[in-house]
Amino acid sequence: MSHDGGHEARAPLERLCMENLLESHEERLYFKDLNSRFLLVSAGWLATEAPGRSLDEVLGKTDFEIFSEPHARAAFEDEQRIIATGRPVVAKIECETYNDRPDVWVSTTKLPLRDADGLIVGTYGISRDVTAQVAAERALAHQAFHDPVTGLPNRFALKDRLDQELLALERRRGGVALAFVDLDDFKSVNDMLGHDAGDEVLVEAGRRLTLASRHGDTVARYGGDEFVLLCPLARHDDDIRLIADRLVRALRTRIELGDGGTTVTCSVGIARYLGAADDAEKLLQRADRAMYRAKADGGDRFHVFDPEAPAAASPRTFDAQLRRAIAEGELFVDYQPLFSFEERSLSGVEALVRWRHPTRGVLAPAQFLAEAERSGLVTGIGAFVLDEAARQLAEWDAHGDVPAGFTVAVNVSARELGTASYASRVAETLARRHVDPSRLCLEVAETALVGAGTAVETTVGELRRIGVAIALDDFGTGCATLAHLRRHTADVLKIDGSVVGQLGDGRGDERARTIIGSVTAMAHALGMSVVGEGVETDDQRAALEALGCDVGQGYLLARPMAPGDVLALRAVIESGEGCPRPHGATPQARHPGRGPRA
Repeated sequence: MSHDGGHEARAPLERLCMENLLESHEERLYFKDLNSRFLLVSAGWLATEAPGRSLDEVLGKTDFEIFSEPHARAAFEDEQRIIATGRPVVAKIECETYNDRPDVWVSTTKLPLRDADGLIVGTYGISRDVTAQVAAERALAHQAFHDPVTGLPNRFALKDRLDQELLALERRRGGVALAFVDLDDFKSVNDMLGHDAGDEVLVEAGRRLTLASRHGDTVARYGGDEFVLLCPLARHDDDIRLIADRLVRALRTRIELGDGGTTVTCSVGIARYLGAADDAEKLLQRADRAMYRAKADGGDRFHVFDPEAPAAASPRTFDAQLRRAIAEGELFVDYQPLFSFEERSLSGVEALVRWRHPTRGVLAPAQFLAEAERSGLVTGIGAFVLDEAARQLAEWDAHGDVPAGFTVAVNVSARELGTASYASRVAETLARRHVDPSRLCLEVAETALVGAGTAVETTVGELRRIGVAIALDDFGTGCATLAHLRRHTADVLKIDGSVVGQLGDGRGDERARTIIGSVTAMAHALGMSVVGEGVETDDQRAALEALGCDVGQGYLLARPMAPGDVLALRAVIESGEGCPRPHGATPQARHPGRGPRA
């Protein structure tokens, strides 16, 4: 059979295949001439691209009469390039835009249309709707580079944009600054109001930071309660100080929530691009260090990175070190004796935590407990101090080193008291260490009890039912008044050293005596014993005794010391030599005698 005869035999089949293809509503097939005018289109193309029009109304037309002008021009340019080069366009993802209906995304393949001699006489193509696929891919891309809570760019998007800005600085003059923003004490928002309210606060914080930023800046949620502002074209310290101040002020206004509201402040650290040696990671580390310095200074402020200043550990680094300290036994406890004025003997001790840091030496609580409170690690520290104090008391008892009424006091944070299981954990610890509950006194700061919620009040009630004594600590430093004493179910009242320190001081002596006398009388009437803290001079000790105070605590009487030194001091007192002053004692930096706080 000749070639022509074979073609004639296939012709009916080819026509049948073409007719089926053109009648298909699934495929969008079209043929065009050298001027990109339609020669033929499939039923599927007609139904989707020119709904309501007949085939005759489309043939001879161009894309300019169907699509928007920008899309028609792009299609025309593709087709003319195919005609000129013979090279097809394969699986091009493009957005088809119209003048009278929503856009759609399609995958288009276009090829040269050739005659029997192989000459290009036009183009033909096929397109498929991939709108759903593109939407899904965009959603995944958005999810990968945006925070799901606030909708802001996330840390990956931030680093990508920061890399681009730093790369651009190689080609042009300019500057880049980063502001690292950390919400102050955000964990307490989640603890007190719940995580849903916490998310609302994060959303509002992101909105306010965005409003406070400049056009062209990028606000990203870096993680947790941290945000980062990327500021291109920030060249001078004055520029970045102005930006940082706006960010701090933006968050001071009360945030209204569904069931009330809250006020959240922030600490901002800001660092500027210093030269070609800088990269994204260095800039982030500097801003982070500056933020930590602002937080260490009390928060609700900003700090500009100073390359000449000594390096400080970032919060994340410090948190990791503190976690290691708890896990690997770097924490230890000293004990500050409590001296009974009436008995002239030691009535007990207060347990005070210390951190034996591997490079910085022994750290006092003032150097790490604020950060522990912020990160939530204070609960782990509190559990350690409670267990170690109970263990030590049990050891003293086992050897007959202390009398039966000797007590140990341990500080407890508001965060611990707000935990439903805290009372049961205390009971379990005492049972495991074989310590009578009456030998333990838990010291609660005045500020933690005044205005405390139901959860804290419930926990305090459970602890007292167990038999644990409760001490109201630091009385006189917060907003408590004599009237508050009637509402608090406490066994011991500890008058703060800032009040005791005014005894013997000509400027505040009379006022201090009035306060201490009134508080002591009220406490005794309510069945509470009274401890005077921060005793530093003989005049203070004598005044406390005269005003009816039961127990004294302070550097005049004894510094915090190791367990063995407590026993040695007790032996000296029992020998009749009294309570010696430590050699070279000087007034304490207010106050070393504080639970895990000092």
